[in-house]
Amino acid sequence: MPRQSRTVAARRPRWGSYSPVRKAIILAAGTGSRLGPFTEHTPKCLLPINGVPILQNMLAHLSSSGVEETVIVVGYIKEKIYDMVGDSFNGMRISYVESDRYSTTNNIYSLWLARQHLTEDIVLLESDVFFERMLLDHMFAKGNRNVAAVARHQSWMSGTVVSLDKEGNIQALLETRHQGPRFDYSVVFKTLNIYLLRRSFLREQFVPRLETFINAGDVNQYYEAILHATAYSQQHSMTTLLCDDIKWFEVDDENDRLSAEYLFASPKERYEIVTREHGGYWRYGFTDHAYLYNLYFPPEGVFVYMRNHGEDLIENYPMGQAALASLVSLIIRQPAQRIIVGNGASELIKIISGHLCNQLIISEPSFNEYANAAPEGNITGFALKPPLFQLDVDEFAAEALRCRADVAVVVSPNNPTSLLVSKLDLLLLVKKLAGQDCLLIVDESFIDFVDDCDQATLENEVAEYGNLAILKSMSKAYGICGLRLGYLLTANQKLAAAVRDKVPIWNVNGFAEAFLRLLPRYRRDFLESCQKVRNDRDDLYRRLTSIPGMTAYKPNANFVFCRLPDEALSGPEVTRRLFIEHDIYVKHCARKPLPESDRYLRIASRTKPENYKLVKALRSIVIGNQL
Repeated sequence: MPRQSRTVAARRPRWGSYSPVRKAIILAAGTGSRLGPFTEHTPKCLLPINGVPILQNMLAHLSSSGVEETVIVVGYIKEKIYDMVGDSFNGMRISYVESDRYSTTNNIYSLWLARQHLTEDIVLLESDVFFERMLLDHMFAKGNRNVAAVARHQSWMSGTVVSLDKEGNIQALLETRHQGPRFDYSVVFKTLNIYLLRRSFLREQFVPRLETFINAGDVNQYYEAILHATAYSQQHSMTTLLCDDIKWFEVDDENDRLSAEYLFASPKERYEIVTREHGGYWRYGFTDHAYLYNLYFPPEGVFVYMRNHGEDLIENYPMGQAALASLVSLIIRQPAQRIIVGNGASELIKIISGHLCNQLIISEPSFNEYANAAPEGNITGFALKPPLFQLDVDEFAAEALRCRADVAVVVSPNNPTSLLVSKLDLLLLVKKLAGQDCLLIVDESFIDFVDDCDQATLENEVAEYGNLAILKSMSKAYGICGLRLGYLLTANQKLAAAVRDKVPIWNVNGFAEAFLRLLPRYRRDFLESCQKVRNDRDDLYRRLTSIPGMTAYKPNANFVFCRLPDEALSGPEVTRRLFIEHDIYVKHCARKPLPESDRYLRIASRTKPENYKLVKALRSIVIGNQL
């Protein structure tokens, strides 16, 4: 096999009173099929995380921790491992054990092949865990004990878990097949597949049991079965190293790789990752002041129902459009024939902007999706002039006539300005546009956060105006961004039929349908949640106005539109620093069509403590730059 020496800058540890560990065993024989197509030509352990192969990361930490020899059990495309690692790594000896039965056996067989090395203290590792050096330091500091690296179980984790006694010793190891549908994960810990096993335990318990399994032909087991048997019979004591504050990730598929790359990226690299995405932020752990939704809804009863009926909702077809419209009609108290239900408001926007209008006019700055969905040349922007950003309905109607618009869109409260257009102005506008054969769409996605929202909405006026339609995203007000629900409300049956004709037969999933069924039960909870949002938003607004030089516009939605002081950094730079330095993400408006757009921020309101933290961080950046 090819041999080469790999050098990685590292430091040797100073051992304390405990015995140093001189040997490690890495199990790297498997095919890693879930990481295809990468593993079609390369072993899983060579998958790079931010450019560093998983195996190289392991070897670097082992060598710098004082381990003198690492044994790698190889099998699948083993030549590539030989080529990359060679027979030494940063002065640490590398030896290999080859498995010819890697495709038909499990890790217990791989470990049995390496049994000649189970005669001294060892670190045992699976080759798919990317971790930081601190893990080994803390593990070795546990003294002369057997140690398992574990972490509190979280929803995204899978694999073997352990239960602990009051002293933190392992009572039992439970493989996935022992974790039923009602398994309580709150009382167990996930293993990282990194163990420190001492010589006496290996000699007296582990190796004899290992040979018993193999002699019985049980080569498709996991070696954790041995650890479980010894723990259950109380024939050894294995303590745990809790790794909640240590960075690690077990990489089994492409989603794991992406998550690992984010976890081990620098703050600057993380910011670049986030700015390329349009959601899924819950995976990353930062505070999201960019996306706009109700944090206080849905109530727990909705989630309990979804959990209890998950199988039915996944396995069965949802209802069609007519039945969905009937469900929404019970919520908004409008006739079902006036309602078209969308897979989020964005689906309906795509239909209207992209297919049903010849020329659309929209007040700007506004929600970009209306313009993004329209064919080139079919959109006219009407500027909301700073510093007030108020809509002049007379000028807007005149511009609609000039550009021969057949559809006009007003978002109220507007995104990003959070400003409401008065009901009287909108009724005046719909009358003016009626004479021009122009449809007015009022996007009321944030209307529930307006004080006296029942008086502000135009939903009760649709029956009186054939050229009026209300479009609403339910994601914002009801806190269900992942379910994707929205609706169009209009008495114009020609428009309703045209939109309905463009909607797929099953455009809304079963979970969203179930939510619509449940919602009437929670009307009081919803109203109370909106009031909580208003309280938090008003507090955020007051705090933002206290930042010297900051202009904060009094909000009607659940977010605040701000202009940064002239002396402060630009909006994109402030956004970047908030994320990198404080793990807070806000939305800058540099890409919006408004003068000096890079001076503006849109800040979503969250809970009062989170808002307080945001304002404190923002103040430090804004004032710090002016000193």
